[in-house]
Amino acid sequence: MYTDGLVERRDEDIDVSLERLAALRLPAEGELDDLLDAVLHALAPTGPSAPGAEDDIAVLAARPRPRPEGAPLRGALR
Repeated sequence: MYTDGLVERRDEDIDVSLERLAALRLPAEGELDDLLDAVLHALAPTGPSAPGAEDDIAVLAARPRPRPEGAPLRGALR
């Protein structure tokens, strides 16, 4: 998940920005911190005077873990 500050740029069509995001090839393995760093490095404007850097950026990454066999579902609807 991400906020619009990651992809929106002044004077750039949003489709161009979204294509840049879609073109990223990120590893499925490894640390989430490294994955988030790679996303920010590839997409976020750098420096306070970077063109189009006008919005805050938030990025959230999660990796589901398999549930051990026989473990109860927590919070499941019954």
